[in-house]
Amino acid sequence: MKAGRLRGLAVSSLRRTVTFPDLPTVSEAGVPGFEVVSWAGVIAPANTPAGVVAALNAAMNEALADPVLRGKLIGLGYEVVGGTPAEFASHVRRESAKWADVIKRAGIRVD
Repeated sequence: MKAGRLRGLAVSSLRRTVTFPDLPTVSEAGVPGFEVVSWAGVIAPANTPAGVVAALNAAMNEALADPVLRGKLIGLGYEVVGGTPAEFASHVRRESAKWADVIKRAGIRVD
């Protein structure tokens, strides 16, 4: 798109992206509430000691705040978000419920 070889129609997130701020969202383009985004995070095994989780979380947030890494991720189109383990767990629960409902309503099956 930046090279002019593709024309973007909309982004699938609820908010416009930093990478393409002039590109509307699918909601703005006429499908209210539409949101499909990919995301990634770091998950530790169950029963990992709270101190270890806190240390890993602090290290991840520090890394994500680094201007060089942050700039590279944004340049690749990522929206960089840090936060707490509780916030990430809440996000995972919301996404799991959302996609379980979509799969059920669509009748999607693995054959």
